[in-house]
Amino acid sequence: MKRKQRLENFVFYDTESVTAHLEHMAQKGWALADVTNPLWTYEEIPPEKRTYRTAFYPANQVYAPNAPEKQEEYIAYCEQAGWHYVTNWDNMLIFYTTAENPVPLETDEALRLEATHKAMKRSWLSVHVVLGVLFLLNIIFYVSALVKQPLTVIADGNAFFRNALFAVVLVYACIAVGSYLQWRKKSLAAVESGGFCLPVSQNVRRFQKIFFPLEIFAGLWFCLDRFLPDDMLTPKIFLAFIALVFLLWLLFQKLHLPAKACGSILFFVVAMVPMFYSMVSLSLKAEEAKANHTSPWGDPYVVTLPNGERETILLQKDAIPLTTADLTEVPKDAVYTTARKEQSSLLATKQECLQEIPDGVPQAPQMTYEIMDVSLDALTSHCLEAYMERDTRPTPDLTYEPLTLSGTDGAWQLYTDGVPLPQYLFYKDNRIVVLRPDWGISQRELEQAASILLPTSA
Repeated sequence: MKRKQRLENFVFYDTESVTAHLEHMAQKGWALADVTNPLWTYEEIPPEKRTYRTAFYPANQVYAPNAPEKQEEYIAYCEQAGWHYVTNWDNMLIFYTTAENPVPLETDEALRLEATHKAMKRSWLSVHVVLGVLFLLNIIFYVSALVKQPLTVIADGNAFFRNALFAVVLVYACIAVGSYLQWRKKSLAAVESGGFCLPVSQNVRRFQKIFFPLEIFAGLWFCLDRFLPDDMLTPKIFLAFIALVFLLWLLFQKLHLPAKACGSILFFVVAMVPMFYSMVSLSLKAEEAKANHTSPWGDPYVVTLPNGERETILLQKDAIPLTTADLTEVPKDAVYTTARKEQSSLLATKQECLQEIPDGVPQAPQMTYEIMDVSLDALTSHCLEAYMERDTRPTPDLTYEPLTLSGTDGAWQLYTDGVPLPQYLFYKDNRIVVLRPDWGISQRELEQAASILLPTSA
């Protein structure tokens, strides 16, 4: 007999959606066999018209010593009335019948509310509250960092994507919990008046179907974030991982694996594949560099130390937008290592560049600089203040003094106790630059650096 699993996203109190879905599945030739939330197992049957109904075993007796016997008695009673027991979802019992005019299952609406609320508190509500708190704390820490230490996170695309996803899921969790509490309040009033629990609105059902996948994505990202380095976890890698999980799921359906086996394998994949990917990615980079007679960490260069010993060092050769040769004379025998690190998000793009000489090589001019491109004018002033605070915080003697620099919207030089230091901060439009040359850079050279690093006027 063929079996398959489906990832269902019903909320526990929406029994109408559960029974309507099961009736539709039976007409397509699939009957519910077991519930291992959120994986529901179905068995292939000849398509038939079935009527499904749910009943609730008293929540305060679910874990009583004689609970199994009492539940079996209730199931036997329902069987005599023509209802076939299928399985249970927590303390929700699921039955079906093929009779044209079945005897209605006896339901106690007050009992349903009690059992539903206790089941919701044990699982659905507690999970959403815990996730909501975790995601809220992540968002608070991120926003706090943006306000207090913007230079560390503003250009971190992974952090921005992660917290945007967490924010969406947090809103979903709040609305979902609020919808349930509103349904419970109105249903209590209806039952106390002798009526029935209210049906769940179509808007709530649509909302659940739309946002449930985002909750799964946020959980997967949270897991991947614990195993992959920051520079490897990107939206593209995340989407590729989602595609892998989906393909594995389709394979499990073809193999008709039990729900518990599917869950165990998927858990293993979520935990192990990221670490395996990380190791393979680093190995491939090393092999590619070896094939090109280079090193993934730099090109080898032999230097002679003052004591006469020879040592091999690795020189990075990243392309950088400004070099010392663009500003001043550089000895012909100069040996440089150049490195460029870039981060990008919807808020900003940040580049950290350096051009320096390793120990043991001929002396030559060196420099480091940072380039920050922000997306909003308000962020420009905020980042300027952050740079000034960062660079003047070490001692009270450090200050930034205004500097005249053509082609800029503002420029400053760092001073210590009134003595100028070779560090400059300038900006134009939404681009900020911090330049640190190690030589006495002239005004002409400084203006040349600004003309290369800053955007040109339209």
